[in-house]
Amino acid sequence: MTPSAETRKRAAHLGPERRRPQVLDAALHLFLKGGYDGTSMEDVAHAAGVTKPVVYACFSSKDELFRSLLAREEELILAEVQGAFKDADLSDPEKTLTEGFTGFLRAVDKRPEVYKLIFFGEGGGNAAVAERVQAGRAQQVEALSALARNWLEAKNGNGSASSLNADARLIGHVLDGLAESGARLLLSGQDGWTPASLGRQLGRLAASAQAGLR
Repeated sequence: MTPSAETRKRAAHLGPERRRPQVLDAALHLFLKGGYDGTSMEDVAHAAGVTKPVVYACFSSKDELFRSLLAREEELILAEVQGAFKDADLSDPEKTLTEGFTGFLRAVDKRPEVYKLIFFGEGGGNAAVAERVQAGRAQQVEALSALARNWLEAKNGNGSASSLNADARLIGHVLDGLAESGARLLLSGQDGWTPASLGRQLGRLAASAQAGLR
């Protein structure tokens, strides 16, 4: 029995829930290489070492497969963004924001193919998929805004709720925009940026923006 046949035989004993991560991992590389239109469900099946009916048992269509892939990767990105900034108390804005951006950019540097999918749209599909990407970014802004509100309450506890919410949303958008711009620049390979050097510059920019809200 060939290695490919052995792989397919083992895969046949797995249920759809256990197969899905395997199929998604295979699909990620194919979408990045051939794009949405250039990738078929048969291609995914071959790369995952399963039959095409097995792939359809996991995902009813290529669109559902791609949406599920985006959802999985966006959850990971959201966790990384939140994790990078969750300990920033803004008592030393430049230091804490620099650490946050640097941590996020290191994650980008470790998994560049995933961030190319999200930020550059490489391997992207139709308009509905583009809407899914935008929804994921809105979740990132919302999460960062919630964190920013905690920072502002700790620093300016006497401010009105409406003012705190407005400032928090502004900071959330600024942080998300800087993080995405930094990821794009790092992935482009231009100007020799590293996660540390770029994170330091982004931290300075974000600290300056935050200082303007005092």
